[in-house]
Formats: sequence, C-alpha cells, structure tokens
Amino acid sequence: MKIFDCHCDTITEAYFKNFEMYENNLHIDFLRLKNFEKAIQVFAIWLDKKHHDLAFEKTLKSIDFFKAQIEKNKDIISLNIEEKNISAIMSIEGGEAIESSLEKLEFLYEKGVKLMTLTWNYKNSIGSGALSGFNDGLTEFGKKVIKKMNELNMLIDVSHLNDKGFFDVFNLTTKPFIASHSNCRSVFDFPRNLSDDQLRAIKESSSIVGINLYPDFIDGEYGEIDNILRHIDHIMNKVSEKAVGLGCDFDGISRTPKEISNISEIYVLYDRVKNVWGEDIANKLFFENMYNFWLENNFC
Repeated sequence: MKIFDCHCDTITEAYFKNFEMYENNLHIDFLRLKNFEKAIQVFAIWLDKKHHDLAFEKTLKSIDFFKAQIEKNKDIISLNIEEKNISAIMSIEGGEAIESSLEKLEFLYEKGVKLMTLTWNYKNSIGSGALSGFNDGLTEFGKKVIKKMNELNMLIDVSHLNDKGFFDVFNLTTKPFIASHSNCRSVFDFPRNLSDDQLRAIKESSSIVGINLYPDFIDGEYGEIDNILRHIDHIMNKVSEKAVGLGCDFDGISRTPKEISNISEIYVLYDRVKNVWGEDIANKLFFENMYNFWLENNFC
C-alpha cells in the first residue's frame, strides 16, 4: 500500500519534546512509515503562540532539527520524493513564521519549505483563521504573499483560513492551491470545514483537498469511519474523485478516530474505501491524486 499524506505536525512535536524521528511514541515516525510500499509525508512546522515572538528563529531551528534527522536516517528517507521508500516534504503551518517579510518567505522556500498554510486559528499579518473570530479577508501584505508564493511556485494552503480569506486566495492566485487538512461543512457543520461554495472554487481552480482525521471535524464525536467516508464521498461528488486525498493531521490533533490511533493503522480506512469504491479509487485517494497534483504543478 502507498500513502501520500499532506499534513502532520510531527517535526515540532519531536523537536520540542526532544524525540528522535526514527522511532517514538508520537503518531508518526520513520520506522512506521517504512512499512508502506511507498510513503510521502508532508511534515509541517507549527509553532505554539508562546513562540511567535521568535517565530522565524524557531522555524529555522525546527528545519535544522528535521534535516539532521533526515541525514541521520538517509538510508531510508529523503527530501526528494523519487529517491527513497520514504519521502519528506517540508511545510509551514501559520504565516507567523515569516514575520511579515517576503524576504523571509523566500529564504524559507530556499531552505526547502514547499508549502505554507497561511494561518492557523489566529489572525496574523497575512489573514485570519476560521476560528479567530475575525471575518476580514487577506491583508494587503497577505495579497503580496500570494503573489510571491505564485512566483516561487510555493504551494498555498488554505486550511484554517476563514471564508473571506479563502476566496481572496481563489481570486488572486494564478496556480492551484490546497486545503491540506480540511473536511466538509455540509457533512458536519464546523467553521474549519469547507463550504460547498469553497468546494466549487476548488473544482474551478483544479485544486485539491486532504481529508482531516480529527474527530471534531469529522462528526464531533468519535470520528467514525463511516463518517470519514461521508466527507470523502461529498468531495468526490462536488469536486472530483481526483481532487481528494489524505491530510490526516497526525501529531496536530488531540485525539484520533477510535479505529486509527496512528499512521500504522491507516490501512483500516484504506480497506473501507476499497470495499466501498474499489481498489482503483482507494489507490487514488491514498496516493495517486496527491502525487499527480504535486508533480503536474511542479510543486516538488
């Protein structure tokens, strides 16, 4: 089984807890990723609010930590998605990291960051999160960030962004974007989930969605597998069977679905998808859709 997961928070969980990334008791480690035929994992750097005063510095230290972990395990993992059984892509979750500087954004891109989630739950210099309490769209600086990310061919991530900010991205970007770890508001009404209008914009822009495994976004209760399938089905119907993949949010969620406690148990979802829609759709959802999206748009 192959897997391409577009979001986890394992880098900073391991960095701040002084864990090794080869083997640990987090949701993801390299050892468990080794069990897949092929695993491509997007590793996000997310910073708690207490680190925001030194956001750029802490982000650089997290990158250095992660690259050292990659070097230590270079026999099994690479930052090149074609080289090894396990491949890693670096991302940033929350534009606080660039400290209102396009130069710092470009510097982080040159350090290997391929994707940036514009906001987390807060308001920052780029825009406002869906749970921030603010309804305004992108700031003037945020609009410059979109233009710069397009120039760099850096993937724009709209997960966490509020509705007005989302449509600002849709109207400004010249390239497809991603909602790396988001579900459907029509299936479960939560402001972090995507509305049908947003899904139509994703379809129109040839963009893509990664399904989030946080129970609070799935059904508000236990994250039942059947309810995860409902979110997948809704995206396939509203957008396309090629526009949905995984954005599990492992190590960024306080609880997991009762049947999927870590990355090694994702096969439970794969088997259910295969039983419902067939092996071809299962392989698209778990690997091929994201892989093709990244390659076709030259994001890696």
